[in-house]
Amino acid sequence: MKKNFKRGIFIIIAVIWMGVIFYFSHQNGTASSNMSGSVTRWVVNLFVPNFSDLTKSEQASILKDAGYVIRKLGHYSEYAVLGFFLFTAVYAFTSNEKIIFPIVSIFGILYAISDEFHQYFISGRAPAVKDVLIDSIGLLTMIFFIGFLLNLKKGRRKKVEE
Repeated sequence: MKKNFKRGIFIIIAVIWMGVIFYFSHQNGTASSNMSGSVTRWVVNLFVPNFSDLTKSEQASILKDAGYVIRKLGHYSEYAVLGFFLFTAVYAFTSNEKIIFPIVSIFGILYAISDEFHQYFISGRAPAVKDVLIDSIGLLTMIFFIGFLLNLKKGRRKKVEE
């Protein structure tokens, strides 16, 4: 019973995160731009000394360049988190990495594709293949990182047993 409850929790967390991604993708172009613009402005103010003292033209140039990078980092990050949640959900059923990695990779990448396709139907948004690639790289980076950590853990266990 305890194991099934744990499995259910991990699946629910992954589904909730997928819902968060869906929510962000479901925003129209204006709302999405406003949100990413606010985040960009906050990050730029944090990292660019005296940003408010720059000319409006200089500020606009920095915000444009930083905005692109921050939006793409957002894609990467939200799918890295999804990769973690999907990995833990599947890992609750099996620790066989030969099963986990393909399942998480395929499911996560298909979700990224469906997410971009979904944006086709949202006003002011458009699907982009490069976003699917960035999403996939975020997802794969996380699952390979987890795999690396698990292999380190296995290596340490072997040393202790010897």
